[in-house]
Amino acid sequence: MHGKRRILEKKRALMIKYTPASERNLSLFRTPYEQHLLPDNPWVQMEAIVPWDELAKIFFKSMSSDKGRASVDLRIVIGAMLVKHLEGLSDEDTIRYIQENIYAQFFVGLPTFQAEPIFVPSLFVEIRKRLGPEGSMRFNDLVLQHAVRLGAIKHKQKRNQQRSNDKDAGGQQTPDKSSEAITQSIEPSDQMSVSDENPQPNRGTLKVDATVAPQHIGYPTDTRLLAEAREYSEGLIDRLYEGSHNLWDKKPRTYRKIAAKKYLAFSKKRTRSGSIIKKARKQQLNYLKRNLKTIDKMLDKLEESGQPIPFAHKDLKRLWVIQELYRQQKILASDNRRSISDRIVNIAQPYVRPVVRGKAGANVEFGAKINLSETEGFCRTDQIDFTPFAEGTLLIEQIEAYKALYGYYPELVLADKAYLSMENRNYLKAKGIRHAGPPLGRPPAMSAEEKRKRKKEQNKRSEIEGKFGQAKMKYGLDDIRMKRADTSKVAIIFIFVALNIIKLARAFYCFFSRVLSGIRAYDVSKLTLRFMSGIEYMGCGLKVNPGYQFVGIRA
Repeated sequence: MHGKRRILEKKRALMIKYTPASERNLSLFRTPYEQHLLPDNPWVQMEAIVPWDELAKIFFKSMSSDKGRASVDLRIVIGAMLVKHLEGLSDEDTIRYIQENIYAQFFVGLPTFQAEPIFVPSLFVEIRKRLGPEGSMRFNDLVLQHAVRLGAIKHKQKRNQQRSNDKDAGGQQTPDKSSEAITQSIEPSDQMSVSDENPQPNRGTLKVDATVAPQHIGYPTDTRLLAEAREYSEGLIDRLYEGSHNLWDKKPRTYRKIAAKKYLAFSKKRTRSGSIIKKARKQQLNYLKRNLKTIDKMLDKLEESGQPIPFAHKDLKRLWVIQELYRQQKILASDNRRSISDRIVNIAQPYVRPVVRGKAGANVEFGAKINLSETEGFCRTDQIDFTPFAEGTLLIEQIEAYKALYGYYPELVLADKAYLSMENRNYLKAKGIRHAGPPLGRPPAMSAEEKRKRKKEQNKRSEIEGKFGQAKMKYGLDDIRMKRADTSKVAIIFIFVALNIIKLARAFYCFFSRVLSGIRAYDVSKLTLRFMSGIEYMGCGLKVNPGYQFVGIRA
């Protein structure tokens, strides 16, 4: 009996595995750094297709080669920015992620694994300031041009359009220049000049739509904004009093305890009628008015005495914000209005404006409005503004930007009714661009086949909605955490740069895997795939250069 019990205990010991904490030791932990990196890792694959040298030139234009301290390696800077938005991390988490991930360190360009941080997280702020929205847009355009060279953006010409162009040329067969447009790498300005001299037929489908990237702020209510402004004004009064005791007989009265107690009682109410809200807002408005008058008197007295004002630039800017907030709220309260131009909804980020969208569950959003264009899965942020704008008035600019980037106009534009104004319809007709929107006037008679084709084209517009959902659900487009207007725009653009790089990697390596899947007679580890002036796959890694065109396989 005892023997059977011992056998059962031994079996249980084999079934349940556990290592005691006393047997764990840092010195006994084995690291895999002496091994080779896996070539099919996403970071290894993306590192091979990113045009690092071209992207670095954007930073060269805004930096001095003979002044200031030596910069961090720009390859590391660009790689860290991409890692941040590819993973959807904060600045601090990005540095920690790279510090812990050997594949991420290979991606950013480190020659070997290092345990120290690559740089301090605050450098990200300076990078975004230096790059700016214009540099970020150029950054994205270079990625799109690289996708054209790789063949991920094909923009194939329609057969019927090719035949009509051949007939216009006198019946002679003209060579297709699409391969030349794909393999050449030229600047957008040069692209425009070449296309003006030799106009090319329309190619590709351009999808356009608009959305809002909400800022990381609390939902703004008038009473809460006034309470926050009152608290900040109390801090300014304290600073003025502490900076020059000899000028004041006693500290100015602010009634801060009474004001805070009244606002706390209001915020605890579960149900608030209109009269209760109006009363609480009026109370906070009066307290803020008293504080602003006190600050003006104290500043005048400091100026008369010749003493310096103990405020930094940030404090003076915040004072102007709360003064403007008081002016707006005073007008809204006295005139019983619900809206006012350039309404401030956040004291720390006064550039944010309410954007009425009319969506279910979010009638009003607070953030930057984005006008996005998409072609073959690759996105471009054409306009970003915190002031609401009518996206339909900017369609012509989007199409001209498409031509400047690719050298030809799109063959088809997919947009909703907001873009299809009479002016835009006339422009599309003049440029020979089709659209899938409903025609004006009486609906024309169409066959069942024509209706099916039109509906199929209209359904393709949902692809750009999918890009919005992808960017918001995983990459942080629905919660922009930057504090400045320019850095917020840079973060928004880089989110779509990350999406484009992911799309580029998937498109290229899907083609690459199809090539390998057709090779069964050779040992892949001893095989070399050769691409004209571009890429060589040697079984264990990739070597990439500009200009990709597959030409053959050799064992």
